Amino acid sequence: MSLSDRLSQERRARLAAERLLELKQAELFEANRKLSRHARSLSDQIIVKREETEVLRDENLRTKQDLEKATVAVHIAERRLWDSIETIEDGFAVFDPSDVMIAANSAYLRVFDGLEDIKPGITYPDIVRLAVEEGLIDIGESARDAFIDAALARWHAPTRDPQTIRLWNNQFVKLVDRRSSDGDMVSLGLNITSTIRYERRLKKARSKAEAANRAKSAFLANMSHEIRTPMNGMVGMADLLADTDLDEEQTLYVETIKSSGEALLNLINDILDYSKIEASKLSLHPEPFDLERCIQDVMMLLQPTAAQKGVDLIIDYDMFMPTVFMGDQGRMRQVLTNLIGNAVKFTPAGHVIVRVVGLPEENSTRQCIHVSVEDSGIGIAPDMIEHVFGEFNQVEGAHNRKFEGTGLGLAITRQLVQLMGGEIWVDSEEGVGSCFGFRLTMDVVEEEATPALPCPHGCTKPRLSIISTPMR
Repeated sequence: MSLSDRLSQERRARLAAERLLELKQAELFEANRKLSRHARSLSDQIIVKREETEVLRDENLRTKQDLEKATVAVHIAERRLWDSIETIEDGFAVFDPSDVMIAANSAYLRVFDGLEDIKPGITYPDIVRLAVEEGLIDIGESARDAFIDAALARWHAPTRDPQTIRLWNNQFVKLVDRRSSDGDMVSLGLNITSTIRYERRLKKARSKAEAANRAKSAFLANMSHEIRTPMNGMVGMADLLADTDLDEEQTLYVETIKSSGEALLNLINDILDYSKIEASKLSLHPEPFDLERCIQDVMMLLQPTAAQKGVDLIIDYDMFMPTVFMGDQGRMRQVLTNLIGNAVKFTPAGHVIVRVVGLPEENSTRQCIHVSVEDSGIGIAPDMIEHVFGEFNQVEGAHNRKFEGTGLGLAITRQLVQLMGGEIWVDSEEGVGSCFGFRLTMDVVEEEATPALPCPHGCTKPRLSIISTPMR
């Protein structure tokens, strides 16, 4: 090979080496560039992780602080709870689902003073057994085993009522046991000794009061009968004396004796009725009676008094309502006389209206009857509405009394209405008038059972009538 060929070959080899070097340098540059990007990415990730680590460290620190605060708060709440439980005089204990005592206050353990085994860790069956064997509980005539079995059966029952036990020192404890949702049993021992003793004293006092009340009622009834007999004689003799030839002054004396005797008889009758009601000896005697006729009879009885005062007596009886019912006619007449008589007494002038409406019960022969007595009298002050149904109460004060009366009429009326299974009410406006009403439910009787009502002027049976229209 010539020299020129060798030189040409070396030049080609050198050029190839230079191209290879350039290629390797390009690859190395690209590798360095990739390595730089990766290093920068790793650096960014490290920064992010470092920030996340800082956040987690702060959160962990706050969580630890919160946990410490919560732990302290729990300890404080637990201490306060047990301090509060220790201050109460009633016993308190907690048992786990296995009936093992977890905790108890001093009042609960004080009952078992002297028994070292009664402490947290003992089971409830052992507590009952020790209490019975040591005589801490007065089991009366019950056998020990039977008492223990009954106590444990109550303890394990799904629901348990409070139980009162008597201790050896004559103290009474009321056991109230409740199971929580997690199975623990909370047991309370309430000392009700003072309550038991108070109830006993109250029962004795009530028995004495009832006996005294019965004696009073019997005395009033006997005295009323004893006084009413001579009073009837006095009033009767006054009537006979009034029929004789008397001058004007003597007639005035006789009328005074008669009116005074009748007033005293009304007082005695009211006291007798009230004493019977109070002693629960007043009974009803149901029989068929005509309600409309009963109202008319009462109206006719009060018509002379109403005529003297210029008061119209009006009956508004529901024309679609039957008239014959099953009830105590005497007591119904007494109720109507009291209500209508009061209306006439407290109405200087105007009218008194008795309205009667009824509503039959579905699928029954009974009818709900509403009777109201309206007047245009003096009325009742709002603060005296409830007062009028009290015993010995009057609408007027004692210093300005214008109307006579015992104050027992409305009290007796309310008792009679309630005895017949009804209710009574009153609406009134002072200076305008009053409306007393009562509601009763009675059985309807066929009207053929009683004769038809007599009706003036040849009419059939008016349901709106004026008993008295005095001359003005």
